[in-house]
Amino acid sequence: MNYQEAPLWDLPCFEDKLAEVLNSRRKKALAPNGTVTAAVLVPLFVKDGRRHVLLTKRSDMVEHHRGEISFPGGKLDPSDSDLMCCALRETAEEIGVAPEHVRMIGELDDFYTVATNFRVVPFVGIIPHPYNFVPSAREIAGLLSVPLNVFFDPARKSEAIWIFKGEPVEVISYEWEGHNIWGATARILKHFTELIEQWRLDHAGGTESQCIEAS
Repeated sequence: MNYQEAPLWDLPCFEDKLAEVLNSRRKKALAPNGTVTAAVLVPLFVKDGRRHVLLTKRSDMVEHHRGEISFPGGKLDPSDSDLMCCALRETAEEIGVAPEHVRMIGELDDFYTVATNFRVVPFVGIIPHPYNFVPSAREIAGLLSVPLNVFFDPARKSEAIWIFKGEPVEVISYEWEGHNIWGATARILKHFTELIEQWRLDHAGGTESQCIEAS
């Protein structure tokens, strides 16, 4: 890889720097307010020298968000000791990634879903690649390995305001290889990329130099 030309998120020290960013900020935590609490994993991995995010296409057999592109995750279960354990358990159940194979980086802000009344708590983690994924036949119709660059490309993103139950709602979507990534998944990805972009602005190139020198 030519480090001088690589984007920040493809540089070797990105994961360590991202952990610093996520763990030094105060996340926005939302009150349950009668919602169903769920946790998801934002799984990052490196493939062919580029960082990717793993997304799932939900099957038509699940109760909520049928056919949509999502992160692995699901509802908090009484057996879960905390929300991070929920995200890891659901990830293991949905795509077969063992909890011990995930290196947790930190948390993103909480989000409400608009139509299904969920409070979603996202965690960022690093997973190995290649990996023998085992998608749930009932819950998962397919897996998408999307280059992280996609979510930094303005040409792939659209933003609109919809009216839902008389209230304005921001709708974000990303287009990639015929897939429409939208809803809470897209809003989480927008939040994630904005954190990284703000970090780049704050450091004005210093992080890239540190990564290159460290390599």
